Amino acid sequence: MISDGDKQGTSTTTTTTTTTATKTATATTTPLYPNPSESPRRRTSILTTRNAIQNIRPALSEPVPSPDNVAASNSVDPVPSPIDNNPADWTLDLPDTDHVRFFRSRDWPSTALGPLDGWSFALRLHTFSLFADTRPACLYWYDLMTCAQVDKCLTNLCVQGPFENRHLQRAMDPASWQNSSYIDGKYTPAGVPIGWALEQAEKTKVAADLVEIPLTSERSGYKEETYFTGSFIPLRGDDSKVYGFYNTAYEVTRQKLNDRRATMLNRLEIPSGVHEGTLASYVIPQLETNPLDIPMAMLFQIDESNVSESVVRLQGQIGVPEDHPLVIDQADLSSCIGLYPVFCKAKKEIVTLPVDERFAGIEWRGHRDRLTGFCQPSSYFSVLPIATADRLYGFLVLGANARRPIDDDHHSFMLNIAAKISTIAASVASAEETRRRAERLERELVEREKQIRYMAQYAPVGMQHLSSDGSIIWANEMYYQHTGHPKDAESQYNFSFLDVFIEEDRGRAMQCWADLLQGASHVEIALRIKRMYFPPNGEPEHACLLFLAFPYMVDGEIKSLMGCTTDISQLKWAEAAEARNAADAREAKRQQEEFIDVVSHEMRNPLSAIFQCADMISNSYRDLVHMSAIEILKSNIEAANTITMCANHQKHIVDDVLTLSKLKYMMLTISPRPVRPISIFDQVVKMFQADLASHDITINTIVQPSIGDNKIDSVMFDSSRVTQILINLLTNAIKFTKGESRRKITITYGAALTEPRDTFPKDLYWVPCEKKVEDLTLRPEWGNGEHVFLTCSVTDTGAGMRAEEIPRLFARFEQANSKTSIKYGGSGLGLFISQQLTEKQGGRIGLSSVLGQGSTFGFYVKARRNTAKLADSTALSRRSMGRTEGNGTASGSMHVLLVEDNLVNQKILDKQLTRAGCIVHVANHGLEALEILRQSSCWHEPIKEPKRLDIILMDWEMPVMDGLTCSREIRKLQQAGKIVKHIEIIATTANAREEQIELALHNGIDVVMAKPFIVSDLLSTMKERLGVVNSGIVYQ
Repeated sequence: MISDGDKQGTSTTTTTTTTTATKTATATTTPLYPNPSESPRRRTSILTTRNAIQNIRPALSEPVPSPDNVAASNSVDPVPSPIDNNPADWTLDLPDTDHVRFFRSRDWPSTALGPLDGWSFALRLHTFSLFADTRPACLYWYDLMTCAQVDKCLTNLCVQGPFENRHLQRAMDPASWQNSSYIDGKYTPAGVPIGWALEQAEKTKVAADLVEIPLTSERSGYKEETYFTGSFIPLRGDDSKVYGFYNTAYEVTRQKLNDRRATMLNRLEIPSGVHEGTLASYVIPQLETNPLDIPMAMLFQIDESNVSESVVRLQGQIGVPEDHPLVIDQADLSSCIGLYPVFCKAKKEIVTLPVDERFAGIEWRGHRDRLTGFCQPSSYFSVLPIATADRLYGFLVLGANARRPIDDDHHSFMLNIAAKISTIAASVASAEETRRRAERLERELVEREKQIRYMAQYAPVGMQHLSSDGSIIWANEMYYQHTGHPKDAESQYNFSFLDVFIEEDRGRAMQCWADLLQGASHVEIALRIKRMYFPPNGEPEHACLLFLAFPYMVDGEIKSLMGCTTDISQLKWAEAAEARNAADAREAKRQQEEFIDVVSHEMRNPLSAIFQCADMISNSYRDLVHMSAIEILKSNIEAANTITMCANHQKHIVDDVLTLSKLKYMMLTISPRPVRPISIFDQVVKMFQADLASHDITINTIVQPSIGDNKIDSVMFDSSRVTQILINLLTNAIKFTKGESRRKITITYGAALTEPRDTFPKDLYWVPCEKKVEDLTLRPEWGNGEHVFLTCSVTDTGAGMRAEEIPRLFARFEQANSKTSIKYGGSGLGLFISQQLTEKQGGRIGLSSVLGQGSTFGFYVKARRNTAKLADSTALSRRSMGRTEGNGTASGSMHVLLVEDNLVNQKILDKQLTRAGCIVHVANHGLEALEILRQSSCWHEPIKEPKRLDIILMDWEMPVMDGLTCSREIRKLQQAGKIVKHIEIIATTANAREEQIELALHNGIDVVMAKPFIVSDLLSTMKERLGVVNSGIVYQ
């Protein structure tokens, strides 16, 4: 019995069992030899399998056993055994496989062996061994030598002979075994090696080995050349005589092919010494020794007499008649005839292609078909480049082995041939041939150089040829005119060409020289020279030349450098003038637009609140009907305070703009006077007392001991500019602290006689100084007192900022966040101006901040001790406030969505719209507005208690999502059907330039109301957009 795993393995080929069995059973009646007299012994099948059937018994020298001996060998074993207890069913103990079932189905009674129950014990025992063996194996018995093979044999071994539909035929021709083979390391005699092996095994009573038997196997639909090695073990019958043989075999095709191919490759010897033969004389004869692997060959070689290396000549062939179309004496690689198109593809790698009609008429060598008498043609051919790393010698066309697949072994064989022949080709190219070719090319090069030099001498561009050591080999007249380089020999020393450049560009020229020597393919650069250029207007300037230089290489080695020059002085001057004009115009336009945008936005935002508050105050008498006088008074006071705050904000902006203008046109002056520093800080704190109290902000002033230690009393400095810096920093601190739960500001000031930065926190980021500033304290009006530094820091508990936001905070018109602050953002000028003022007074400004904890602004200015009597400093001026009035109106019961991030504007407009009878829903940014829309009656999905929305008032500049983005999203939702009706969007923004209005309309806004505006105008526009008639709303 066999294991379950063996059962599974043997059942994989059930499909082919029946067919094979049928064909085999039929084949057993066909005589092995056409003439029975040719067979010395009688033949009868004993075992058949679905894998292979083989009935072979060549002539043996010993006498034929008599029928009595045969009957005796099939007699019952005298020793009782389990096999004999049930002789009729002994085959039931064999493995349950298709192969065994086929074995049982054989008509054994009609054979010389007789029925299965009459088989001898020895034959049964060897049969059990056969079917239990997992290797490819055969059992030969008596003179019949009938073969039974196990399942695995089908894929590994096919008997050489006629094939039909991949099934073996019983008819076997002994001539198919007439090949010599190795047996025990020696060649067998010519004849039938299997028969010879059986004879030896029967005589010697030991196994006879057959080595590398050539067999033709049919795999994947075509015949393959294969080789097998096996042995024949003599088997004894019940009377201890040899009655049969046990044969096992394994495939050695790959080893055989590798040995054969290696033998041929070893014959391809590399010639040494003086070579008189051609490449073909060394290669073609050796290729002819292996007809199986080289059924045809054509050797093409590059014509060495042609400089371009593009002409190829046929040097030799195998199997190709002289009059064949592929035999072309010579042709250019670009030719489309014969195999030349394939050569272009095979310059760098081996190309393998199917054989086509171009190969018709080839006299193929190798595997000869016994039926037709002709050699089997190749299915593929390969084109091998014969080349070394830097040179192409030619191509070798080889037909592939007709009975081997195109696999890794084939590709490896082709690579080995290409490598071996390429080495031979390189050796054959003798030194003399190389020298002659070099001399010929040199002569041609000299002639061409003469022609080129003649042309270059009169070219309108400068040309020069430099050696690798920096000396001028040759230069044309235009080069000397462009550069002004002297022509005399004394002035043409190594690197003398660098003398023509100005000092600033000489290093760049030398760097280009180094780049070329290090492998750069070319260098193109514009350099200024000492020669002056006189433009149409303006001052003379250094002439500018455009240099294009490249290395001259021979066999990969840089021999010299070449270059050409073009005078681009006029072009550079014109480009620079145009670029300056364009840059000035762009910068002027950009600054103008930036200035207008910032001022307009920051002025209109508070101005809108002023208009609305004033309008509310002026129309408050109308509220006496439903409000008490006290409530109206409180409301008016709150509105007046808002107006004051907005007016102060506008005044800050105006002051900053004026200061900026003075800084730009250098009209800002620093006027020192004797001042006590402590009085400055006290006055600034008193200025902000009301603002600090209204926001419940605690402020502390800390005087450092350095004031007393350094005896700082009266100091010469510009107190107004220092006050302006303090006001900007305190305004900034209040702005970002008033919205926090913990509201505290700390002012710390002191003095230093040496490096003032040591008195500040180590993590303070100091804003880089862009340009060198004059030390104003050296002027006579500052006196001659000792230099001191006044230091100050303002620390708040505001929101803080990230580290990457700090550097851009001090840029003009910049904020850490580009959006308007929740409680008024500011113009972005304050800190920029503070930086300019500190640097103008010999100081610096810096900042440290932690997100969520607060910020510290620190600065210092340079001053002198006052040596004169202290004079009273002037008081700080108060800031004025403006007022704008307007009238309100009623608007019916419109449902309005107000989208505004500025809490002041939001609160005022909400109140006024509510007083006008509107129902107002408030959103702080665009994302909240979209969420409210999803909860409204405009949304396509039914919502419980939806909000009614008639119109949207949309601000532009908002955090999270700005107004334009929100408007675009609303229109997209409306177009997608998620918003079921058109909702009017009115933009209420301080961005009021014509381009900005057009941008808003393009992004889905219906109307733009520019700030500042009064509510009555807004309500009129709302009515106009909604079509309000009397007290009802009609949608147009």
